[in-house]
Amino acid sequence: MRVARSYAAHEVRIEEAEDPEPGRGEVVCDVLACGVCASDVTDWYVADRLPAVLGHEPVGVVSAIGEQVVGVAAGDRVAIHHHAPCGECRRCRRGHETMCEQFRATALDPGGFTEKVRLTGPLTSELLVLSETMDAVAATFIEPLACVLRAQRRAGLRPGDSLLVVGAGVSGLLQIAAAHANAVEAVWVREPRPERLGLAEAWGAEHHGNELVDVAIVCTPSPDAVADAAEALAPGGTLCLYAPPSPAALPRLDATGIYLRELTVTASYAAGAAQMRAALELIASGRIDPLPLVTHRLPLDRTAEALELQRRGEALKAVVQPRP
Repeated sequence: MRVARSYAAHEVRIEEAEDPEPGRGEVVCDVLACGVCASDVTDWYVADRLPAVLGHEPVGVVSAIGEQVVGVAAGDRVAIHHHAPCGECRRCRRGHETMCEQFRATALDPGGFTEKVRLTGPLTSELLVLSETMDAVAATFIEPLACVLRAQRRAGLRPGDSLLVVGAGVSGLLQIAAAHANAVEAVWVREPRPERLGLAEAWGAEHHGNELVDVAIVCTPSPDAVADAAEALAPGGTLCLYAPPSPAALPRLDATGIYLRELTVTASYAAGAAQMRAALELIASGRIDPLPLVTHRLPLDRTAEALELQRRGEALKAVVQPRP
């Protein structure tokens, strides 16, 4: 099989690798499509993992099954999650399932930008079988939408609240769509690029002025954006960091203001199984249609181009299709 292996931020090689074979409790899938996430092109974030096959939003077809696998069959079209929590440890029980040691230990073999991927036992149990009519590219949004749903849960967002979304890339637009799907009507947005601001408004957000809000979810690592979002919170509000701030440019928050206004500051990393199932339902039911967000579809041998388009912001959403 072919894989797109990243060796450095701007160095991706198409290589031949042995086809994976499933062991006991394992599954091999042919990858149909895999979205490019902003984290794939956050260079400081992935640097210590390289060389590696990146990509963690894959959709595929089950092509081989090991012994003792239940719930899926050869030929099933599936959405694939890249980590699986144990569901039993203290972190899982406290709602921090993405901090679970098993969650961090499990991973796709070798990654999403490949022709075939092997899933170990815990990941096999997380597979979501798709209908025959569901578009494979649309299904790549299950994982990013699941991350959005978990962020909104961690921020305590509920109907009747007002929400400020900072940054109108794909994550910000999915935040807007998910909020509306969950009966949050007052959604504001901050976005410096006029074309993306217009897109956010088309998705149902209003350009934010000086309105105080209950929840602010920051979908950019900009330290100024984080600090400004905190200032936009009403007393008792919640600030949620959704994009990883660079350790070289940490946001400066007003601790005195946080105390006097009883603000909550939280963060949200990745998603669990419950959010994956909820995201699938929202997309499969048509309540959220992510396909208009896709601006570029490229074959596996153009993975480097897909990553560069996403890195430079020329792509709103790039998707790699090893088997279009």
